[in-house]
Amino acid sequence: MTALSRDHLLSAAITGLSPATPEVTVPLDPTRTHSPATPLKTRRSTLYLLRNTGASSADLRAALNGKYELDHSFTIEDVTTADTPALLCHGVIGRHRPPDWASAVHVLTRRKPPVENRTSACVLLLPVADDVFALTFGMGHLLLDQSRISPGFGFDFVLRAAQPDAIRQVTHSLMDARGRTDRSSAAQGQHIRAFPIEEYGEVVSRLVGTLSSTELTIGKRSRRTAQVAGTDALKIHLGAEPENLLHDLTQIRAILARRSPAPEFEAIARVRPLKSGDPRRSVLEARLDDLLGASADTGSLALAVPAACLDQEDAALSYQVKVGPVRRLMASPTLDDMLALLDGIPPGRRLEALSAGYVQMHRDEEGTDPVSAQVKAHKWITAEIPLDSSRYFHHEGRWFEIGDQHLEGIRREVDTLLTTPADCPLPAWTAGLATEEEYNQEAAKQGYVCLDRRLIRTPQHPHGFEAADLLAEDGTLIHVKRAASSAPLSHLFAQGRISADALRYDAEARAEFVRRARERRPGHPVGEDFTPRKVVYAISLKGDKALTTKNLFTFAQVSLLQAARALRAQGIDVAVVGIPSPNADC
Repeated sequence: MTALSRDHLLSAAITGLSPATPEVTVPLDPTRTHSPATPLKTRRSTLYLLRNTGASSADLRAALNGKYELDHSFTIEDVTTADTPALLCHGVIGRHRPPDWASAVHVLTRRKPPVENRTSACVLLLPVADDVFALTFGMGHLLLDQSRISPGFGFDFVLRAAQPDAIRQVTHSLMDARGRTDRSSAAQGQHIRAFPIEEYGEVVSRLVGTLSSTELTIGKRSRRTAQVAGTDALKIHLGAEPENLLHDLTQIRAILARRSPAPEFEAIARVRPLKSGDPRRSVLEARLDDLLGASADTGSLALAVPAACLDQEDAALSYQVKVGPVRRLMASPTLDDMLALLDGIPPGRRLEALSAGYVQMHRDEEGTDPVSAQVKAHKWITAEIPLDSSRYFHHEGRWFEIGDQHLEGIRREVDTLLTTPADCPLPAWTAGLATEEEYNQEAAKQGYVCLDRRLIRTPQHPHGFEAADLLAEDGTLIHVKRAASSAPLSHLFAQGRISADALRYDAEARAEFVRRARERRPGHPVGEDFTPRKVVYAISLKGDKALTTKNLFTFAQVSLLQAARALRAQGIDVAVVGIPSPNADC
């Protein structure tokens, strides 16, 4: 039976197209032998690695989701596979239950199809040395206690066993909550570098490729190309006979233990999202809860505008914030404002209160004209927390683990950006300049055109965007930000990308930009055919901190690199300059 036909039968069982589903079974103790010239039999399998699970029968039972034994009368039995004690759980879900569409068919036709949903599921828990593997059949993954599944097991194996130049599919997403997930495919397979993956700031969650030479059963007595796919699960051809299956599991353990990812995969191996059941999450969330109640600024917390709100942020004049029983209208919330709302929340409940609360932006000062959805308040909190030898980041409600080498690569590139001459001298941000508006007006006295707070609206940009805070004589667009921490800078970097893109490709936006520039500075050489050639981010950190990678939040550095690469891809030079402040620290 082909993989396609098995998938079709499984689909039919789930959707109720047939009253029963033929089972595809693999004998656990086959007696058939093979001649030396016959390829060894394998089966496309789904494999999980379990954590915190012992080898005894009681320990193996504890790794199962008990509701299937209680609610669906699943059978759990001790078995052996090639003399290795194991545990088998199997049964049928939804027995004697019609599919949910049966009532809809009855309403339309007055006929009730005599069908029922019957979804079969099976899992074999098999200890190998110090590990326990779970081999699932049908919907067998449902039978596992999800907190026992080792996160990223399949993905880690693919990084070590697949050919970097024969990748067939990559699933990747941005390190934020924008909801953008891309799945790129190549029918014949291609090099991992050919896929459109950002080196920094993107998470690869699934890889499908071709196995390199291994000692697995699939590679013996056969020239067959073997495909492998990895997430938390590993989809791979494994030996169908007991001895060969155990041999393959032993080889998988060895590959994970002795190999590092291929150099071509190193960049995507450095950033990993933590799954909802990962036990590290509870530790990290407890530490984040403590930070939310800390009396002093630890430098590990910041307020950041979620990506879902970036397009509306420029138009927002007020923010409705609800945390716990308190609802408050703010002109522009700060981290201190958010933390103040947690004052009456007991320890251990602060993060929960933020998750239940929300922030909503309004385009009027009275808070009656919403311009954004109610976004969960915890998604506005960004945090960096070290744990053991790794560093973890809470960003838009998600946790990420970032390796030291990845962090070093980010800092190295950002250092290069920070030391690139901007060639646009700017005035110091003195104590007498209380706001960004006052600073930009001061810069205008030195020959810059002040475009601050002048949104450009077009049909393509109905919410409006700010072309720049300052326009230099040579057409350089300068975006200015004064920030208490570096987290709000992510919006600044995104603003630079949006502005450059609009001025290049939106004729109405470009014409309005030219009109406003000439209106503010008659005789300015900006022409009707203006195209952005250079973007400068000018930043002043409050507390007179110098602009260095030590003082820039990691996700702000990632946002800066993403913006710089996107702008450079359009032929636009990028520079970052720290606005001089008296008594700046290094």
